Amino acid sequence: MKAPITAVVVLAACTGFAGCAGGLRSNVPAPLVYRIGAPQLSGGDLLAADLLVALPTTAPGLDGQQIATRWPGLRFDYYANARWAAPLPAMLQAALIEALQGSRRLRSAQGDLGRFRATHVLTFEVRRFEADYTAGATPVAHVTLAATIGRQPDRRVLASWSVATQEPAAANRLTEVVAALDTAFGRAATELATRSFDAIGADLARQP
Repeated sequence: MKAPITAVVVLAACTGFAGCAGGLRSNVPAPLVYRIGAPQLSGGDLLAADLLVALPTTAPGLDGQQIATRWPGLRFDYYANARWAAPLPAMLQAALIEALQGSRRLRSAQGDLGRFRATHVLTFEVRRFEADYTAGATPVAHVTLAATIGRQPDRRVLASWSVATQEPAAANRLTEVVAALDTAFGRAATELATRSFDAIGADLARQP
């Protein structure tokens, strides 16, 4: 919260000096922006279902655009001058929906703002999505998702589960860390999708 206050003070001071007429210039580099990709899912039989993927909830500290890190002593922090392309919940929701659509296993997959009626709903919580430095100088990407899938019309829960994946970064560089997070999320999202397909398929088989 100190940066905006400092900017206001400097601007106020500049109003009395002609030398400030050219405006303020910052030497702070623009942040690097990264985006998690959609994993490629295996094909299979088409399920007569329309899935709504709700915007995920997150553990504290993971709901923004900053790229999180975990350190010894229960310390939680973020990389400087780097961010996700969107708030983490929206970015992961979009990646999962894209993967589900690409699998062609469902009639449709959409987010909360979808205009079509859904037969099933998938909700999930992002419990971990960070670079973990507690084991050494080269971090390990950790992703943990907790999911619940159910029917949309009667809100009946079909299954609940959690999945945890990890991927060591090839080096202590931001590009390598993001690549490790992308890989870890890809495996977690693949399991999320597979178990969702199984739950929906079993539900459809029970219906008359």
